[in-house]
Amino acid sequence: MSDLLLEPPVVAEASVPAPVSSATTRRWLIAFYSYILTYNTIFSSAIWVIYLAAHGYSPFAIGLVETTFHVVKFVAEVPTGVFADLVGRRKSLMVACIVGAVGELCFLTPAVPLVLLSISFSALSFAFRGGAEESLLWMIAGHQAPTQQATHYSKLVSRMFLIMLVGEVIGSATGGFLGRVLQVLPFLCQAAMYLLAILPLLFVPEQRVAASAHVSAMRHVGKAFRVAWRTPMLLGLLLVGALSDSCWTTIYYYNQLYLHGLGFSLAAIGLIIAGSRVINFGVTAAAPRIMRVLPPRWLVPLFVGIGGAGVLVMSLPQGVVSLLGYLVLLQTAVAVLSPALSTYLNERCPEEQRATVLSLQTGLFSAAMIVLFPLFGLGATQIAYTVLYRWVVVAMMGGCAAVAGLVWFLKRGRGR
Repeated sequence: MSDLLLEPPVVAEASVPAPVSSATTRRWLIAFYSYILTYNTIFSSAIWVIYLAAHGYSPFAIGLVETTFHVVKFVAEVPTGVFADLVGRRKSLMVACIVGAVGELCFLTPAVPLVLLSISFSALSFAFRGGAEESLLWMIAGHQAPTQQATHYSKLVSRMFLIMLVGEVIGSATGGFLGRVLQVLPFLCQAAMYLLAILPLLFVPEQRVAASAHVSAMRHVGKAFRVAWRTPMLLGLLLVGALSDSCWTTIYYYNQLYLHGLGFSLAAIGLIIAGSRVINFGVTAAAPRIMRVLPPRWLVPLFVGIGGAGVLVMSLPQGVVSLLGYLVLLQTAVAVLSPALSTYLNERCPEEQRATVLSLQTGLFSAAMIVLFPLFGLGATQIAYTVLYRWVVVAMMGGCAAVAGLVWFLKRGRGR
């Protein structure tokens, strides 16, 4: 996999942004981070799987629900990325907040049609976020440090993930308790938080690509695909990011049922997940320093391997040891890879297609989840979770090896 990361960043020229004062960029960051905190205070993430299970949904049925999310998100990713580039990245985030709130309200009644409608709205919300968040943050980093944009962005994006974790800790720790008071209360609170997230966005500047104002959507998409295909390293990063995210996300959600089956209460599961976020927080804070020490060719394969080791430890029969694999090794891998891959991808994305190219990663992630999540759910009805965890590791490592081979082949072809 190390060959995947040998090329230097290739970034298309973009218009130089108008100079702004440091006070202005600080206000932008405060507003942007306030949006991130509010949107990511997610009360329902730690309990929605158990909520559906309590209403008669089997693990396989829950897998199909999650598959619906990723089918809708996969279809919507590129169109919403084009929307962010051509209409406005701030507008895209506002639409995400509104659609997300509607989705949570639909979840209040666990009838199959409303659950599918809810999950579809939630998928659209995530798609509208797509590359819009990181594109806005990249712009702010460019205003604050024009000559060191990538280095400064690595710090800002690490802070963004830290703030996300704060929101997730608050949401996960309280979601279980809210569910004990009233089963639908976490979803009501979640809808309110999504709508509140619109307010700080009013203080973030709108950003769209002026050079693309007269470019058709299809032509814009074509350019984004050509950029990804013609830059093997960018393509490899998109694929590795999507593959690792799909594996870790599958583990995250189904681990709720695994822990519940071991006898943990809803409140205890919420606290365990919150504890994982605390560990993730500490490692994410150190991620920029790790990125300065380790070059991409070493960092990406090392932490993909650490994540795989964490899942292997989770497959061991000892409960405490398994929990350590989830809380320490897996969280360490996710905490470093998330800001690192975001930085490496933004370095290599052309500004005019930035949100669209970044949306390719989340689209590929959804494509992987369409297959992986229901397969895991079906497997959970037949074999032990510990065996399934080992198969996830096999899929992860085999997929990364295939990506490395593809990138090597493309680079070799480009060199002829």
